[in-house]
Amino acid sequence: MPTEAFSLTTFSTDLADLVERASAFVVSVHGRPRRPSSGLVFAPELVVTADHTLERDDQLAVQAADVRYPATLAGRDAATDVAVLRVPGLRTGEPKRADGVRVGAFVVSVSRTGSGGVSAGVGVISAIGGPLRTGRGIALPQIIRTDAAARPGTSGGVIVDAAGGVLGMTTSALLRGFPVAIPSGSLWEIAGALAADQGVKRGYLGVGIQPVRLPERQRAGRGERGVLIVSLAPGGAADRAGLLVGDVAVAFNEQPIEDADDLQDALAATMPDASAALDVLRGGALQRVTVVVGERPRE
Repeated sequence: MPTEAFSLTTFSTDLADLVERASAFVVSVHGRPRRPSSGLVFAPELVVTADHTLERDDQLAVQAADVRYPATLAGRDAATDVAVLRVPGLRTGEPKRADGVRVGAFVVSVSRTGSGGVSAGVGVISAIGGPLRTGRGIALPQIIRTDAAARPGTSGGVIVDAAGGVLGMTTSALLRGFPVAIPSGSLWEIAGALAADQGVKRGYLGVGIQPVRLPERQRAGRGERGVLIVSLAPGGAADRAGLLVGDVAVAFNEQPIEDADDLQDALAATMPDASAALDVLRGGALQRVTVVVGERPRE
C-alpha cells in the first residue's frame, strides 16, 4: 500500500507539472464577445489560434497569466481553421513540437479560460484520421481525435504528449460535433506561411465540375468515371490552357480522376505555377492538355 500511494502521488505531481509547463505557451484569446478561446505561442510575438473563434479583426487581445496584450491579425486561413495573431511584447518559452502520434498514446489537453486560468483534460489518442475535407475544396492530410475533455475555450488550445511536446491544436469547427486536433506538422506549416504574409498556396484550375460515368468504349483501362467540366473561370488556369466546357477530365499527371475529391487531392499536391498534364475526353477522343496551375484565391 505505501508503494501504491507513493506512485499515485508521484504521477499526480508529474501530471500537474506537465500542465504547468505546457500552460507557459498557451494564452487566452479575446476575439469575440464574451466567448474567449485559447491560442499557442508558437514563436516570439506570434500566436496561432482557431480561426472560427475570431469574429472580429480589430480590438483583438491575448492574455498570458495576468497580463493582457493587444494583438493584430497577421493572417487567417478559414479552410483549415487556422489564424495567426501578432502580439508585440509577448515572449514565452517556445514549445517543443512532437510529430509522432499513435492511437492509445497518453495525451493532455491544455487551454485557457477567459480570465486566463488554466484548464486541462487527460485522455488518450482515440483515432488518427484523414485526409479531412473541410468543405472548401481543401483537405488536411491528417487529424487527431482524443477523448481528453473538451471545455468552453478549448478551441485554439493544445494537446501535448507525456514529454510535453505539442502534438496539435484543438478545434471544434472542422468536424461537426467532434473536437479534433490539427497535427503540429500541418499547424506549423500553415501558421508559418500566414505569419510571413504569404498565405497558404494551393493549386487551382478555375473549373466547375461534376462526376460522370464513362461509356464502356471510352474507359480503355481507366476507371468507370471522370469529371465533366461544366464551367470555366474567365482567365483561369483551365481557360488559359484551352480546356472547354464539355471536356471530361480522366487523369491529372497520369493519376486517375474519377470525382471532385481526386482532382482536389491532385491540386493540393501541386504548387501554383507548376505545369501539369491533364488528360481529357473531347468528342470521344482522348487528348492531353498541358495546364499551368494557378493559385486558389485567398478567402
